[in-house]
Amino acid sequence: MRQRLLVALDGSPHSEAALQYGVMLARAFGATLRGVHVVDIVQVESPLLYDLAGAIGAAPQLNLTALMRQNLELRGQQLLATFRRTCEDAGVACETQLAVGVVPHEILRAARDVDLILMGRGGLHTRLSKALLGSAVERVVRHAGKPTLVSPEHYAPVHRLLVATDGSPSATAALDTAVFFAQRLGLPLHVVHCSPTAEAGQACLEAARARLAASGVACSFALCPGNPHEDLVSYILEHGYDLVFIGAFGHRRIVEWLLGSTTRYLLRVCPMPLVLCHAAND
Repeated sequence: MRQRLLVALDGSPHSEAALQYGVMLARAFGATLRGVHVVDIVQVESPLLYDLAGAIGAAPQLNLTALMRQNLELRGQQLLATFRRTCEDAGVACETQLAVGVVPHEILRAARDVDLILMGRGGLHTRLSKALLGSAVERVVRHAGKPTLVSPEHYAPVHRLLVATDGSPSATAALDTAVFFAQRLGLPLHVVHCSPTAEAGQACLEAARARLAASGVACSFALCPGNPHEDLVSYILEHGYDLVFIGAFGHRRIVEWLLGSTTRYLLRVCPMPLVLCHAAND
């Protein structure tokens, strides 16, 4: 049972959308929603501050650095106060945490006792950067060891669930997580396998069908001919699915490095919220 959810807050539109997904899911699950804001120590101890301090003859350790941290902590407190009001208005139990440190490390630390992590795909400076994925997202998804919902910039109500399976342990975890969501949200679940080989694809779908047979969820199954990169995204968009479940980093690191990761590709390209799942022993 998803009894405690965590949402990472940074004040960006992506983070705000993640919060809306978190509130919706907390209500459906009967869960407590924990809001976490991390004061980025990299910003506090930026070399730029030391350069500016030297230019004006100030001691950065005593002046600019302390002032920057104070202002960032104040902003974090304001974000958490807004989070509390949002949860109270929605009738959702909540708790807050303000941390100082390296952002992904602190999110992972705060998430040790939660069942689901929610975070935005981008951050405050996404539009000013060439990067299409927030720098903390991949590290959190890779190391969390628990389901992580990565939100796009805008929230949309959830009506159609899709889980992509390739038969791997992490994909099996995605199946189980998707079933839990479907049960609590009262929605049907569509299972898809992308493969250039129909025979292997049908075997994978039959294994998923057997696993879900006793779930009580209305399930449908389909084979998507092609590769799990572009063709899966096209399938999701064509059929209008608005919440997608996949296994997180199902291959060995060397394979991901050489061939590219489906997880990483979907995180960068798919415009829908993604729930990334790990196998139990990940």
